[in-house]
Amino acid sequence: HGPPPHLHTHLQPSGRPRALVGMLSILCAFAWIAGGGADVYLNNPRGSNNKLSEQSNNVQNDNRLFDSQNNAAAGYQIGDKCNPVCQDGNRNYDENKAGAMQGVMTYYQGSELYIEWYAQHGCGVGHPNLRCQVILQYMTEADNSGLRDGTKRGNQNTAGGQQEPPTEEDAADLTLGQHEPFEYYTACKARERNNGLYTADQQVNDNRGATATRQHPGGNNNANDRHGLECPEERDYYPYWHPSPWHDIAVLTDEPQARCGYYQSESQNVKAKGYCSEPEFNNAEACVAGDGAWKEQPAFEEPPPECVGGMRSRDNHNGNVRNGKPMYYVWRIPDYVSGRAVLRLRYNITTADLDPTALISQDEESGGPASQEREITDQFFIDETFNDRDPSTRRRSIFRGGPPILANDPQADWVNLGNGDEQTRLLQLQFNTAQVARTFEDRTHTFLVRPRPSSVPLGARLVNYNVRGRRGNIVQVYPSVEYDFVPPDLRVEQGTFLHFQWVGSDANPQGNAGNGRQGTDRSNLVQVAARGENVPLPIERHTLLFDAENDPDNAAGRELVDRFAYLDQDSIVTCDPESDDEQATDNCKQLNGASAYFDGGVVEMLQIGTHHVASTRNNDFSNRSQKATITVTRSPWEWYVVLTTTLSALSIVGLAIYLGIAVYAFRRPTSIFFSKRYRPRILRLLLKSETLQAKIEERKKYSRERRERLAASVMLSSAAPPACLGRPSDAGGTVKADGQAEDAQLVDSAEPKTLWDRCLRRLRSFGLEEQRLVLLVYLLLNLVVFLIGFCSHLDMGFQGSMAYPWAKGAGFTLDLNCAIIVLPTLKSLQTALRSAGATREWIPIDDPISFHIHVAGLIMLGTVVHVVAHIVHMSLVQGAPIIQADPLQLWDLSAAELQSGTPIWSQIWDLGSRCAPVSGALVALLMFAMGVTALPCARRGTNRLSKRLGGYNLFWRVHLGWKWIYVLLLLHAPGRLWIWFLFPAMFVAVDRLLLAHRQRPYVVLRTAKALARDVISLTFEQPEGFTYEAGQYVLLGWRGEWHPFTLTSAPEEQYLSLHIRAPNSLDWCSALRHRLLEEAPSAAEAAAA
Repeated sequence: HGPPPHLHTHLQPSGRPRALVGMLSILCAFAWIAGGGADVYLNNPRGSNNKLSEQSNNVQNDNRLFDSQNNAAAGYQIGDKCNPVCQDGNRNYDENKAGAMQGVMTYYQGSELYIEWYAQHGCGVGHPNLRCQVILQYMTEADNSGLRDGTKRGNQNTAGGQQEPPTEEDAADLTLGQHEPFEYYTACKARERNNGLYTADQQVNDNRGATATRQHPGGNNNANDRHGLECPEERDYYPYWHPSPWHDIAVLTDEPQARCGYYQSESQNVKAKGYCSEPEFNNAEACVAGDGAWKEQPAFEEPPPECVGGMRSRDNHNGNVRNGKPMYYVWRIPDYVSGRAVLRLRYNITTADLDPTALISQDEESGGPASQEREITDQFFIDETFNDRDPSTRRRSIFRGGPPILANDPQADWVNLGNGDEQTRLLQLQFNTAQVARTFEDRTHTFLVRPRPSSVPLGARLVNYNVRGRRGNIVQVYPSVEYDFVPPDLRVEQGTFLHFQWVGSDANPQGNAGNGRQGTDRSNLVQVAARGENVPLPIERHTLLFDAENDPDNAAGRELVDRFAYLDQDSIVTCDPESDDEQATDNCKQLNGASAYFDGGVVEMLQIGTHHVASTRNNDFSNRSQKATITVTRSPWEWYVVLTTTLSALSIVGLAIYLGIAVYAFRRPTSIFFSKRYRPRILRLLLKSETLQAKIEERKKYSRERRERLAASVMLSSAAPPACLGRPSDAGGTVKADGQAEDAQLVDSAEPKTLWDRCLRRLRSFGLEEQRLVLLVYLLLNLVVFLIGFCSHLDMGFQGSMAYPWAKGAGFTLDLNCAIIVLPTLKSLQTALRSAGATREWIPIDDPISFHIHVAGLIMLGTVVHVVAHIVHMSLVQGAPIIQADPLQLWDLSAAELQSGTPIWSQIWDLGSRCAPVSGALVALLMFAMGVTALPCARRGTNRLSKRLGGYNLFWRVHLGWKWIYVLLLLHAPGRLWIWFLFPAMFVAVDRLLLAHRQRPYVVLRTAKALARDVISLTFEQPEGFTYEAGQYVLLGWRGEWHPFTLTSAPEEQYLSLHIRAPNSLDWCSALRHRLLEEAPSAAEAAAA
């Protein structure tokens, strides 16, 4: 199927403008060969293959409605609705009986229709043997008010009559079927064919309008050439460039990423199609020159057809896909489709010989067998310039190169065995240029589309449940199929409505194998315990149509079970329980008294579980099986329900925790939760003021007693003799006042004693002291972690992409570094590590900020690799072909196939992955903000922008968002992060608990002095109960920032003193100096004045 034309003009010998349409694909042209081997067959809804009600396995008139190109044995007779059977006493088909050929299926708007077919030669993305497309279309009575199946039997029932051209009177004959309108065909026959198409070396007739194509080169000369009222040119090419009554449903192609955009934009669903008021002209220029008016038929104003990559199916095997399952497509019938309708399926195939890279397209110097006059750039756009200039003289001659690209059945010394003599060692290729490419077609019998019943809510899912197949064994029905329920394995949610409906024919050949009355199709539905069993379940154990165990008296449910099992035979015939006559209509045991059409109505699926069904008449073990499974699952929650429920649950849990803390704080006012900082506000609402004040006083008393005990312990420790005055050392010797040890064991040896000592000494000589070695080892640890992540995901990327393992390796390093980066900031951990003894020199605590910055740098590097690799991987997914959906889960699509072709935005907002890209982007954004605000120029406010934004204040506030980063990381990758972060999280929790017990009193500033070298001296009054030891530091808070400074006063002094270096380069310190030494005195002097 090719794109529409680029129009240009060519002059015939008569001088009349002749339209040429260039740059059209060769992918749809074909020619009729009886019994062709690449057929396409619709199984559900029942494909006709031009059959009506002939009592034969073969079609009687393959010209009746359309050109199928299929095997004559394919197709299903039209459905019947006689009560009970459309046969005479000799079991011959009786077309005059009421209900004959009236078994019309009815589908509801908004329902899901399971369209199933076989493509004999295979199709799908990546198929090694061919290029292909499958086009699904529909037409309704709004497009042709005369749409009908017809009732006239035999081989003289071609739509439009037996004359060529057809007459309007014959076309109006209601006994003849009709799909395309009469006016549509006459316009096609009058319109000049598209001379810009690739016709190879076929001699296409120029005098029979658009009925002549490469696959149908002679055109429609008489009624035997015409197939109903179908236009051959429109049938052969898609999208068609003139108006068509066919609406597009879906396009399944082997090249979705290259072709789908074009198919959708050129579909008549969305694009108007032009035609001339003078029907012989096929383009605007020629139309105007011929005194005609070029007009446009508006687009259908419907969504463009769904276009995806078809599932790859096996050729020469009825086109089965995986697991022995057929090709199918679920069509949700739109609300704008109504009335009588018909479905059409077109299947086009071609070989790869027409590809630009094909051997035949290469010149002889490159190893090709022959040269082309013109280079093929895209097999999709091969036009008339590749046609044979004189096709009548090329038959059976030695092929020496194009045009055409390949001649019909070309002969040549392809293997180069003739040693220069081209007349010897000839081989002929079986290459029919009328069939490469070739299009096959099948259509359903007409059906009705009605508004959905009022009993079915608009938002409810409605699924059609049908029966496929016809009477006979596998040899007799082939290439059609035997009986089966469709869909064969259906999975629906609780609350889904199933429309049970099927139809058969009473015109099957009498000799075809089967059960019950000869020539008839009948199917019922009973429930069985398992697929391997044949005995129906008793009604007391029924679960599909109603819950018999819990509601045994459900009259409506029991009636449904009866109807589905007996098909309403009691209302049609008087059943004879004694009759065992297979041909008797009163033998209801074999369903002989039932109609071929059964409508079980719409049934809501309420019983969760797996339900197996079978047909008692057709489920004939060792001959044929008619069984199926319907699985009903719990209704999935909508996203907003999930979100609301989750937030509600979290709110309830949070409230319960909050109330628990409030109760605990009330009962234990000495705990941290009753402190002024953490005291729950709800206590103010629930307690009387006297009760709350009493608890506050109790806590104050406890805090006062605690400070007194701590002060007493400090006084005792300060009164004890210094440890350096003769106190035994940890090494076993004594220490003098000058701090020198007398024990000889403490004297350091001049030479290293061990290999490890020697290695350390050598490394120190290269400037690698202990803490630098630790940093180097940490870098190597990052590399090892990266390799673990990389190698463990090596074959898990989309189509083996290497971007995925790169992203995962970087993600592993991010897990490690995000867990480590918080540790250097924990002050309680630093204090504990400073007393680590001999291992202290290996721990990076002397400059924890430096180590923190190094880890942050690794995080930035890992983030860049992680994000870039994921973007590359997502781009590969987006660029891959979109594979046809498998809503029934019959084909076991791989994760890569399910993901293939997904747009990047859909990948980002994929709820199945917890929207991991979104949380990852937020984490990266927060990290970037932290990195930027941590730069010296931003942190110190040395430029105008950073100073205006707050300088250090901005740095501090941004870094306070570190908790949200870890919350987002837990959402982003919960599978591994908790493993890396478990122990660091414990350290953080302990650090926060220890910090919560620190004293935080307000202090009164007594003096502030400026000293040399930008140093300020601050003296504070010592708060009541505040105790400390020499060498300790305090956190000084001002303007919402806290900074550590060592106390320069002694514990026995009654004040606190600090000496702070405050140059202009340190924003907070210089601001404090400016405030205390300049602004405050000036303000005081102004107030005194």
